[in-house]
Amino acid sequence: MKSFFKHVTDTLSKWYLAVASLLLVCFLNALLVHLFHLQIHQRAMQFAQAASMLPKKEQTDDRLSVLAQQFNLQFITLGQKPPLQISNFDTFELSGSTLYVRHPKVWQEYASALLLFNLLFIGFLVFAYRWWLIYKVRPKPFRRQLQKVAPREQENLLPTIQHPRSADENLFNIFALIKWSYHLGDEIDAQQHFSIQFHKHFSAYSKCSVKYLNSGALAVTLEQVAWGEVSTISKQMHEVVYQVLFAIRGDLSRKVVKLGGCYYQPKSDQTKVYQLARSALSVASNNIWQHIHLTPLNKTHEISMQNSEEDFIKYIENGQFILFFQPLFCFATQEITQSEALLRVRHEKLGLIAAKQFVPQLHSKESLWILDTLIIEHTFKVLHKDKSHLLASVNVHTINWCDPKFTKWLCDELLKTELAKRVLFEMTLDDFCHHRLQLDNMVSQLEQLGTGLVLDQVSEPFSVKELRQVNCIKALKLAFDLVHNIDESLAQQKVVRQIVRQGKQLGLPVYAVGVETQTELQCLQRLGVKGAQGYYFSEPLQQLELAGY
Repeated sequence: MKSFFKHVTDTLSKWYLAVASLLLVCFLNALLVHLFHLQIHQRAMQFAQAASMLPKKEQTDDRLSVLAQQFNLQFITLGQKPPLQISNFDTFELSGSTLYVRHPKVWQEYASALLLFNLLFIGFLVFAYRWWLIYKVRPKPFRRQLQKVAPREQENLLPTIQHPRSADENLFNIFALIKWSYHLGDEIDAQQHFSIQFHKHFSAYSKCSVKYLNSGALAVTLEQVAWGEVSTISKQMHEVVYQVLFAIRGDLSRKVVKLGGCYYQPKSDQTKVYQLARSALSVASNNIWQHIHLTPLNKTHEISMQNSEEDFIKYIENGQFILFFQPLFCFATQEITQSEALLRVRHEKLGLIAAKQFVPQLHSKESLWILDTLIIEHTFKVLHKDKSHLLASVNVHTINWCDPKFTKWLCDELLKTELAKRVLFEMTLDDFCHHRLQLDNMVSQLEQLGTGLVLDQVSEPFSVKELRQVNCIKALKLAFDLVHNIDESLAQQKVVRQIVRQGKQLGLPVYAVGVETQTELQCLQRLGVKGAQGYYFSEPLQQLELAGY
């Protein structure tokens, strides 16, 4: 109901704005017409003055007509009243007689000027409206933002009367690791800088500990936090760090700050708390749209955290996983053109786990080899069973792409299965550009086989020159940050237009991922995006699944 009233209010405000703009344009036009009419009347008075200075003998109809033309007027008659069908005339007294002069209509004589001024009026209104839209989403001043993220406004107003919360076994502690992809200069004392800000905004809690680690991360501990405030507090901590960095460098976005945390009961094993927070930070860092990840420390998670890297690999080797395929729809044909393989591991305690929840725990080269090869093999099995001949895309870790052994294995599998034309492989644009020289062998072999490569997580304009000679690249996929709420951000729309323009220069279609609303979809279509995938269209296709138990 609240969203409905908000929608109605927004619609009414737009109508009010449109009506007000129309009335303003009408008022300005009326003012212009009045001013131009006064100017014409002034010319008629000048003509009458010039006519009165003529000798009596020269005040003939012909002489007055010639004189009227010099003032862009039309002489009608002298002394005799004009017929009723004649309008737009002025009367003047001339030597005891009445002089009748007809002047042109304002809209006829000043049509070009009126058109020019109306274009200026409308252009100004459009500019003001766009500026207003940008003004609404502008970054707020640092002081105002910090005031908003304060736990309690009244406590910030009166810091001297704050009292720590009393001990309560029903309260939780929060341990958070916060990291950002921006190097602080040596002139900034990060430990002192962040400690001051956190103690200022979280002084309502019995303990607020802040430590800047050598790894560049910030470790924050808050004690005695109510369960209902855990999520809010984590968002406030993320916002405080972002605002501190934003004050130093104004072009940073929130996606550069990642927070992983664990909330737990007092007297818990601190080693497990640290491991769980570190794992949560890895999940947030490897997720393009989730900047905050929190996990509780309880018996179920303690059991799951005891699983080592080898345990997760055993789940996969034993076939305890499901492979879903999320469809990608083409706007032009309104059909599915390809689908992306999504992995879910079947955990004996936690049920189905998404890949992003356990892949950050896989660090060894051997584990990533097993993971990628098994997913590719199962994808090939699904494609053999599928009779629709749709394309399927698979994400492969960059460390395997740079390994000549993996490239040889993959090419042998593609030749053996004869699926080179039906499978696509995905990797991030940043990884492709960063490891460009190491990937030359892989690129040349994929080109020979006719296998396609999709570059995803495209978040900003790139160098067209670096990709122009790579013929195996078949498409570009926008990053989720660009797609999410794009209908409300002119800055995101501008970046997408630039990427679409670069895609046209390369002859590559640009696709969107994570589309959730119809307004996002319509906005992407207007910007030239060729297709999209996400939960707006459908859940991952159930008919294209391969499960092992």
